[in-house]
Amino acid sequence: MAQEQKKDMSTVLVVLSAITVLLTLYVGFFKKDAFSLETMKVGGPENMTLVQQLYNSDMYKTQQTQAIQQALASITAPATDTTETAAPATTTIDKAKINAIKKAWYVEGKENARIIILEYSEFLCPYCKRQSDDKTIEQVISKYPNDVNMMFRNYIVHGEPAKAPAEALECVGELGGSDAYYRYIPMVFALDDKSETNLVGLAKRVGVNESKFTACLKSDKHLTAIDDSTSEGRTLFGVNGTPGNVVIDNEKWTYTLVAGAYPVSEFVKVIDGILNAK
Repeated sequence: MAQEQKKDMSTVLVVLSAITVLLTLYVGFFKKDAFSLETMKVGGPENMTLVQQLYNSDMYKTQQTQAIQQALASITAPATDTTETAAPATTTIDKAKINAIKKAWYVEGKENARIIILEYSEFLCPYCKRQSDDKTIEQVISKYPNDVNMMFRNYIVHGEPAKAPAEALECVGELGGSDAYYRYIPMVFALDDKSETNLVGLAKRVGVNESKFTACLKSDKHLTAIDDSTSEGRTLFGVNGTPGNVVIDNEKWTYTLVAGAYPVSEFVKVIDGILNAK
């Protein structure tokens, strides 16, 4: 009897060992296969190396920490009475600098609206994509068509990989104007692979000449402006992560920074506070 039990135990151990080996092989294969798939998604081994460098950088870790903290704050914040409006911002701004920004870039919505939202954003930022997918700013403009317009501003957080789609957007604006510029933005956010080939393809879809667009990209002519808009958001308004939404009162020249991908209701509080203030 004891010998039979011992034999049964040995059999169980052999089976368990075999299962362990098979699981190890399966997991190893799965991880390798998953890594290969992710490498394909970013455009090959060279791009994957850049992505790994990005994920390991202190700047990226800091930005992600800020985004997570913002998300947690929006989840854990105490409920507020939505019938009350937020007080308008008291932070003053330089009128001349704001007018220079509005004159140089593309405005979406009623041109002479009292309130403008400067949306500092980046195409590699997942929270920016969520704000774009949710059409948050578009909903705000729809709610206040005579009072609010907006302007998209490139704000680079993820370094060099983020500059290619940002530069592509500026080339589209140069060649296709404001309408093509704002049609292009959600299309780029929707791209999993933001390769030059795909960016060119989207530019053609919004009516931009392919050869002129390609020449614009290769010239790097908009890189300085992209760096300047990043510096602008940081120094003028205190933007330190994306999306950074600056709500500006063009009458009193004050602003409120809505830092993060907050719902429409947060913008409504700020805007109603401005419009209802005596």
